[in-house]
Amino acid sequence: MDHWKNLIWRSAREGTVQLMRNKFLSSTTILLGSLILFLLNFVFALHFFTNYSLQNLEERADFRVPLEIKYEVFNLEALQNDLTNQYAIESSVIPPEAFLNFSNPPLLYIKFNSLSDVRGVFELLKSVRYSEVIGEWDFAAEREFVTLVERLLSLRDTVESATRWLIVLFVIGGIALAVNTFRVVLFSRRQEVFVARLVGADTVFIAGPYLWEGMLLGVVAWLISGIGFVLALREIDFLPGANLGGAIFEYWWNIILWNELLIAMAVGVLGAWIAIKRYLTGHFEA
Repeated sequence: MDHWKNLIWRSAREGTVQLMRNKFLSSTTILLGSLILFLLNFVFALHFFTNYSLQNLEERADFRVPLEIKYEVFNLEALQNDLTNQYAIESSVIPPEAFLNFSNPPLLYIKFNSLSDVRGVFELLKSVRYSEVIGEWDFAAEREFVTLVERLLSLRDTVESATRWLIVLFVIGGIALAVNTFRVVLFSRRQEVFVARLVGADTVFIAGPYLWEGMLLGVVAWLISGIGFVLALREIDFLPGANLGGAIFEYWWNIILWNELLIAMAVGVLGAWIAIKRYLTGHFEA
């Protein structure tokens, strides 16, 4: 146990010294890594904004369908049961209203809890089975409503797909950045690795400081990007909603920030390991 404690302490000490020794290379890597994480934070913020907007729309998404004046109560109840069992909706009947010069027929009020159910609900309403329950209604308004909802759902799917691909792209870019950084470092210090191998040092003893340095690079880049994102978020005052900026910050703090720290550390360590692995086994290139 003491052996591993001493090994970890040595790796931390030597890795920190190496980070400070390569000031220009380390600072450049940190700044580029911070930029990658900063852009990634805005991608997550856009993803949250899209979902947040759709959720607000879902809370207000409703439609009123006119019923026949003399509809069969049994058929209407069957329709409501089918709607409730198949889709995430709430339905109620609005009784007819009479005014001086005109009157409104009874209406079936439908509140959508999920926008993805809109098309299916309308297909069920227009089915022949319930033709004696549903009255004449404005099909143009229905088409506009369905078209709007489908465009919003398509936008959400596009943002989610773009978010996944950008995460992959940024992770690969971060690993490539770390690998190139440590290749430069190891090229100038390859003789030290060669001597350590000659005297019988094990893999962890040689690679430990570089892995620690890679982890430190990831942590510092994460810290700078987080501070920069918070400062930028404070300056954005054109977001709709009373506290949308606060909601984005809360989502970022609770879900994104700490997972991003683990990913940044893992990317730095993986990049350092890929770069040093070639020097640890096989024929050493002097």
